Amino acid sequence: MRRQRPISYTDPAEPVTLEIADPLVEVAGPTRRVLLLEDREDFREVLREHLAYRRYEVTSVPSGVEGLLEIRKAVFDLIICDMMMPRMGGEMFYWAVTRIRPAAAQRFIFFTGYQNNPAIQFFFKRVNATVLIKPFKLNELDSTIDDVLRRIV
Repeated sequence: MRRQRPISYTDPAEPVTLEIADPLVEVAGPTRRVLLLEDREDFREVLREHLAYRRYEVTSVPSGVEGLLEIRKAVFDLIICDMMMPRMGGEMFYWAVTRIRPAAAQRFIFFTGYQNNPAIQFFFKRVNATVLIKPFKLNELDSTIDDVLRRIV
């Protein structure tokens, strides 16, 4: 388990000084590993920071090609995947992952702004996908993650 040092601040009118408030305090619960696939760097970074803030260990990549390299190295508790990415999109990535790690099929959350695309709709129905439609709020992502994690435990 990771340990965290709580920090307290002095008077806000003075220059900030940090001091240790207590000895090391243990952070509760195991860390979940998340693979995040998103080609837009700005959006990927917002999602990565949010997930890290929620205490997930995040590996983020810009496409399915890089995602497959990560899947070969490690097992992830959750895979959050954009559908439209260069080199290898979400659907191809999903099929490749499920060949390598069949149990990962239940760990996917897809997101897309192309929800009216018939091919994407067909894929989502075929795999009974968990989907977020862009734009979505971070609290929607949080509740979707909670739902998927409850389902796979």
